[in-house]
Amino acid sequence: MRDLYARLGLGFGADESALRRAIAATSDRELARRAQAVLLDADRRPAHDAVYLVARRLRDWRVELLLEDAAWATALADSDLVRPDLPAVPLASTSGTALAPRSSWWRRLLGR
Repeated sequence: MRDLYARLGLGFGADESALRRAIAATSDRELARRAQAVLLDADRRPAHDAVYLVARRLRDWRVELLLEDAAWATALADSDLVRPDLPAVPLASTSGTALAPRSSWWRRLLGR
């Protein structure tokens, strides 16, 4: 999923006036067309934002479960849906700390 907000230089959930300014300012016609068709459409934007949030949460869980610690993770890190606070290289775990992210993920999942 492409992060239209980030590609326009905006944060998630930007208001309509900021979206219109960013769309007008971008030189990428295809980005402008997609952003206008999705983010400025009152029926499509809520669905886009809901799917976007699910995709972000799934990526966060993959990181916490150490599923990003592989050779293909570098390519994934270059995708549009990367959190800016995460490293762009695969996450390396040291011995003894590999279970900590998993246990925190389970605690949040179970509400503990």
